[in-house]
Amino acid sequence: MPWPIPEQWINNAGVIVTTLLVALIVRGLLARTIRRVTKMMIRDASGKRLRATEILRRAADMSDERYAARANTTASLLRSVTDIVIVVIVVMTIMNVLGVPLAPLLASASIGGVAIGFGAQSLVKDYLSGIFMISEDQFGVGDWVQINDKISGRVEEVGLRVTRLRAFSGVVWYVRNGDITQLGNSSQGTSTAIIDVPIALGADPGPAIEIMKQVLTDMAAEEEWQQVLIAEPTVLGVDSMDAVQTKLRATADTLANQQWGFQREALSRIRTALHAAGIEDPSMPPTADQQA
Repeated sequence: MPWPIPEQWINNAGVIVTTLLVALIVRGLLARTIRRVTKMMIRDASGKRLRATEILRRAADMSDERYAARANTTASLLRSVTDIVIVVIVVMTIMNVLGVPLAPLLASASIGGVAIGFGAQSLVKDYLSGIFMISEDQFGVGDWVQINDKISGRVEEVGLRVTRLRAFSGVVWYVRNGDITQLGNSSQGTSTAIIDVPIALGADPGPAIEIMKQVLTDMAAEEEWQQVLIAEPTVLGVDSMDAVQTKLRATADTLANQQWGFQREALSRIRTALHAAGIEDPSMPPTADQQA
């Protein structure tokens, strides 16, 4: 004769199974909702755009790739938080069904949590800082950043606890997220190319300025530089003078961290054009016509 199963056990088993099923259904619905919202956000942000519109979006660090990475990272964090909350609720419900007293357990957990909290303050701070930095998209892999006015480099990895940078010299830095109090990102927004061209003090700046305008206009019309520039270059004219030279200045707004290439090419072309026009820099000795 089989041993009779107490009715209370059957009821408890039914409640536990029901709780697990409900938890799985709720988790599935929440995960599906997060996925659909993420896909909708990425789909709405993508599509065909004019070149100028896309360049402005890239300048504002709103490119489709960066936006998708940020949306996926946020969705991953939301799924992790959802799983933790559901697991805690299910475990507490099952313990309550089994008759385990929760009050002493919660009190002990509170005391232990306080003790652990004091011992792991820096760890909790690192993780919280990492969550906020990732969700707010303060920087991402490939960005050139400066941390606490001490460390600068290109971001190679962004974790919840540690961020890894590689300095220009090749040194790899591991920075705890909780220690980041100041952060400068050179890869977001726009950059400005400053083009300073010195000419001899006795030279007429008018022709030199016209040459600079022509060279920069020609560069802005080239396809290569159209992908870098977000506005037409501007020749400001004479910027300063001293005992030996007159300095002419031009500026150009570019995508973030793209100013150096344009600046170097512009200086090379302008110097060549000035030389062809007979306008030399201050280091060159004056010609016979200039001496006369």
